[in-house]
Amino acid sequence: MPTTEEVGKRLKEVRKQREMTLKEVAESSGMSPTHISEIERGKTSPTVGALRRIAGALGRDTAFFVEDQPLPRVSVVKKEDRETVLLKGEGDAFVSARALTSGIPAGRVKLVLVSEDKGGTLSAHSHEGEEAIVVVAGQARVTVDDEEFIIEPGDCLHYSAKCKHTIKFAGDGKNKALWIRVSPGAIRW
Repeated sequence: MPTTEEVGKRLKEVRKQREMTLKEVAESSGMSPTHISEIERGKTSPTVGALRRIAGALGRDTAFFVEDQPLPRVSVVKKEDRETVLLKGEGDAFVSARALTSGIPAGRVKLVLVSEDKGGTLSAHSHEGEEAIVVVAGQARVTVDDEEFIIEPGDCLHYSAKCKHTIKFAGDGKNKALWIRVSPGAIRW
């Protein structure tokens, strides 16, 4: 969680980028210019309600101001910059993947590219949200609540992640798949 000073600094930077005065932000948020100035200077910590109103006036998600690391509104991950992600497999094993998304404020979508030689199983689990898998090469055997689906290249499986599910990469040679995870909450397009 950022400090009071960091929240104020982020607010001021966004206000300046949008070329807005304190008075314009105050009028749009229903707050006083003095209070907004105190927040920007780190002299006072905004309430959640105040931060929401100011964020709305600045056209930003509230989460931008309270994320540990400020995330961009638009995220681009270049092929050469993909972070390696280890997904929990069976026992002590992991399935290797590369992150295709790095996150945006209040983001709910995660996309990874799984690349496994023969084998590789994501352990059975369930959680809130949704998932989808698109097989690019090889084969995936996905079990959702005791029902098995065989997914071949070009096929897509979409399911509620509340159902107990496991994914086993079973194709001969290299298996590649796009795996999408959507956390709960409304997605605003």
